[in-house]
Amino acid sequence: MLVERAIYFYVVLLLTLAGLVWGLIDTRRVIEAPFLYSTGMALILCPQMYIAASDAARVPDQAFWTFSVMVILCTLALWLGYFRQPSRTERRHSQTRLVIPLRLYKLGLLTAFVGAFGIYKLSTLGTITEWRGWPVYWLNVAVFTIPGITLMLVSFVNSPSIPRLVPIIAFWLSQLPSVFEGGRRAPTLTLPLVLALPFLIYRRNLRVPRWAILVCLFLAYFVVYAFPVWRASFKEHNYLQTMQNHPPSEIIENLFHGSNHLEITDGMLATGARYELGNYEYGAGLYNLLVQGYFPGSLLGQELKNSLFVNHGISQSWVTEVYGIPVAYYTAKSGYEDLFSQFSFFGCIVMYAIGRGFRKAHDAAVLRHDGRAVLFLCFFISFPAGLAYGSVLGAISMAVPQLCLMLIASRWCTRPAMARNQFQRHAPILVSIRPIPVLTRQNR
Repeated sequence: MLVERAIYFYVVLLLTLAGLVWGLIDTRRVIEAPFLYSTGMALILCPQMYIAASDAARVPDQAFWTFSVMVILCTLALWLGYFRQPSRTERRHSQTRLVIPLRLYKLGLLTAFVGAFGIYKLSTLGTITEWRGWPVYWLNVAVFTIPGITLMLVSFVNSPSIPRLVPIIAFWLSQLPSVFEGGRRAPTLTLPLVLALPFLIYRRNLRVPRWAILVCLFLAYFVVYAFPVWRASFKEHNYLQTMQNHPPSEIIENLFHGSNHLEITDGMLATGARYELGNYEYGAGLYNLLVQGYFPGSLLGQELKNSLFVNHGISQSWVTEVYGIPVAYYTAKSGYEDLFSQFSFFGCIVMYAIGRGFRKAHDAAVLRHDGRAVLFLCFFISFPAGLAYGSVLGAISMAVPQLCLMLIASRWCTRPAMARNQFQRHAPILVSIRPIPVLTRQNR
C-alpha cells in the first residue's frame, strides 16, 4: 500500500472508529446519525477502501485521493452539523405536536394493506427479467408496507393493546420472505431497527446492551457480503448446504483478492472522472432520477421519457472513457460520489444540512416526543447509514411517496401540545365564598 493512500485510509478509519466509540459510550446513541453513519462506513466503506488502497490497478491515484478528500469533508461536515447547539430562536419557536394514536393506527393499517397489495401483484408477475413498467410501479406500491408497520407501531407504543399488536405482527411476518427467500440485505438490516426505534424514543430508560450492538455489527458483515452469494439458493431453503458450498471464509477471501465489482471502487472512478472532466450536474442528477422513477415510459412512450433526461441521464458509460476501467451500470456509487457529481467538494455542505436536520429531529422526538419528529426518524432512520455506500439522490427520489405519507400523518395524526402556561391560562379561578368579617366596635 502506497504511503499517500495509507494516510487517507487510516484517517477515514479513525473517523469511523470515533463515531462507533461515541455511540458505544452511551448506547442510547445507537439511533443517532453519527453512530448510524459510522456503521455504514465500517460495514462497506472501510473494507472496500482498504482493497482500493492496496490495489493501485483498480483505482488510479487521482480518483483515490479525490474520493478520499470528499469522504473526510463529508464526515466532518455531518459531525459539525449534528453537534452544533440550537440557537435561542430555534428553541423559542419550536412547537410540539403529539401523536393521535387512533388516527395514526388507522392510517398505518390502510398503508400496510396498500403495500401488501403491491407485494401480491409483484408475486403474480412471475420471474421479472427487466425492472421496467409494471414491476417498477408495483414495487413503488409494495414499499408502503414498512411505513405502514411503522405508523401502527408508533401508535401501539403510545396506546398499547393486544388487538393493535396482532396486525403489526402479521404484516411484519409478511416481510420475512424477502429475507429468508430473497436474501435482500436492506430489509434484513432495517427491520430490527424499525421495530426497536419507537421503544427507544418513548422509553428513555431503555438501553441496548453493548455486547448486543457488537454482535449485530459482526452479523451485519455476513449480511452485507454473504447474502449476495447465498441468495440464489435461498428459495430452496437449503441454508446449511449453501453455507457449506460458500463458507464465509471463502467469501471474505474473494472479497479482498477477487476481481468482482465493488460499490466504493466504482464510486472512486466516477468521482475521479467528474473531477477530471468538470462536468458537474448542479442538481440535474436528482431530476434525472425523478424522471427515471416516476415518469411512466411504458404508458406515454420510452422515447418521450428519454428526451426528458438532461446531460448524460443516468448513464455511466462516460466514466469508462476517462480511465478505461468499466463501472457497473446500476451500482450505487455512494453518497459521496452523488454529492460530488452535483457540486464538487462543496457537496459536503449538504452533509452539514443532513446532520443538522437529524439532530433537530432527534432532540424533538426524544426530549419532547414531538410526533412529526418521531415519524421522520421512524421513516428515515436508515438514511444516515446509507450515506456511506448508497445513492443519496436515489434515496431522496425513492422516498417521495414516503415523504408525502409522512406529511399527511404529521398533519392529520398529530395535535398541538398544550404548554404549561396555557394550562395556567385556562385553569378555573377559585373564588372564596367565606364571608368577610364585618368590623364592629367590639373587634376593631
